[in-house]
Parts: sequence; C-alpha cells; structure tokens
Amino acid sequence: MKRFQLFSLFFLSLSVLMCVCSCKRGNGDDGPYPANFNSIGDAGRVAYIMRVAEPDSVARFVYNAALGKVEGTRIDTLGVAITYVNEKYTGEKLDKYYIAAENMKAMMSLADKMKVYTMEGYEDPEGVGFTLGLEYMQNIRERNLQVEDIRKEIEDFRKAMRKDPQTFERFIIGFKTVLKNDRNKDLPMAIYNAFIDYK
Repeated sequence: MKRFQLFSLFFLSLSVLMCVCSCKRGNGDDGPYPANFNSIGDAGRVAYIMRVAEPDSVARFVYNAALGKVEGTRIDTLGVAITYVNEKYTGEKLDKYYIAAENMKAMMSLADKMKVYTMEGYEDPEGVGFTLGLEYMQNIRERNLQVEDIRKEIEDFRKAMRKDPQTFERFIIGFKTVLKNDRNKDLPMAIYNAFIDYK
C-alpha cells in the first residue's frame, strides 16, 4: 500500500512539474505572455497581469515595464496603466498595490525616479527636482548607499538632466536642505562632509 502511495505521489509531482514548465514556456517566443500581448494596449496588458498576479507583482510590472525593464513588453503611458488599476482595484488590493509602488520608488535610482515622476504627471513640474532632493536621504537609507555610490548616482543624474540643468540644481538644493537637517541625527558625517558643498 505504501509503495502504491509513493508511486502515485511521484507521478502527481511529475505532472505538476510538467505543467509548470509548459506554462513558463508559453507559445513559441512569446515568453509568459499571450501571443497578442503587445497589441492589446496598456490597459489590456495591465488587465492580463491583474488576472494572473497579486497586486504587489502588478505594481512591479507596471513600473518596470514603463521604465523599459521588462523584456519583451512595455507600458507606453504610465497614466493609462495607473488609471486602469485605480478603476479595477479597491480596498485591500488597492492598498497593497500602492504600498508596493511606493516601496519600488523608494528604491529607484534618481534618474528612474525622475522618469517615473514625469510619466505620472507630477503636479509640480518645476518643483520635482527639489522634491527628489528632499526624498533622497530616505532613498540613501533604504538602499544603504555609501559616499561613492551617492556620488556616482548624482553624477549619472546630472548627465540625465543635462538638457534640464534647473531641475538638477533644485535637486542639489533639496538634498543639501536634508543634509543640514539630518546632520545631528543619524546621518553619517562622511556623507554630510562629502555633499554639503557639492556643486
């Protein structure tokens, strides 16, 4: 009897494994998405992901696809994707989506976060640089960035903003404001000393 149970369990496990592999393989080169995935528009793509994934995974898909970081697909207009989510999710699901979205943004590089704010239609386009600067210290803490990491990211952001130097200047002003406020809290002095006079 035990031998029969083990035999049955083995074939059940094998069947599940084959099913998982088949699902991952998809159709030809389509990856995990349906064959028409890239022709159904942003709302259609989000609708499909909402059917097969949890809200936190939907948030990751939406923002990564909008930033061009999802192989084989994209989100062309972030506002359309977010509007669709707001229309379809309510209560706990909507909360879970937005918590994941905010956590994602907290971990983004400056350049990616700037892109996201622009795509989201940030309500104060002239003040977005200053806001990024004010938020950057929390970003440093979340990602445990060191002086050289911060310097590289700021210089990468400077390059990304070369056609909009005013936004970069406002970022520096916002960042220095936080440096001054956090100097006597938990801010490592190495970071304060490296960036309080940064230009």
